Amino acid sequence: MNRPARLMPAVLSVAASLLLGSCGLIPTPSVDVPDSTLNLPDSGTLNGKVVYLYTDSLKGNSVPAALSRFKVEGNATYTTAAGTLSRVGMYIRPDLSNVPATCTEYPASLATPRMLVCSEAGEQAQAIGTLTLKAGQGMPFSLGGAALDAAARGGHGYFGMSFSEGRSLFGDTLKLSEMKASARL
Repeated sequence: MNRPARLMPAVLSVAASLLLGSCGLIPTPSVDVPDSTLNLPDSGTLNGKVVYLYTDSLKGNSVPAALSRFKVEGNATYTTAAGTLSRVGMYIRPDLSNVPATCTEYPASLATPRMLVCSEAGEQAQAIGTLTLKAGQGMPFSLGGAALDAAARGGHGYFGMSFSEGRSLFGDTLKLSEMKASARL
């Protein structure tokens, strides 16, 4: 047996190990995600809370279960007349019907959109990142995590926000645009 033929099983073994070891590391091509505009409440009384809006931002866009480690990147634009919001923690849930007792639903009113308000301490498993905002400017963001994986697989995703720095006022909006989603196989 010549030397190259003897090395072939070792080379194949190393190659197979590398391929199997890289499962979950193969990036998929990114896809466009439709823009989402969130109508913000007055956040003055919402410290320590996560506010979910009844806007299904992932409606009907499910992905195969074999994909994981989803990431959504894009621009966040905060529009306000007088608000000072500059930092927002982002959360996501695949539905708003099966929530813990620490959550309370509020119907839409003249001063607030319909929203689900939950204790921030109980929502950490739903956290997917943080947005840094400047009024009127598109600021880049990247969101990801297990909760985003679950929402993407289910084809439904309701964004939640904790208002960490500054204050939004009723009538303010947060537009998530130019979004691209990617995953790993």
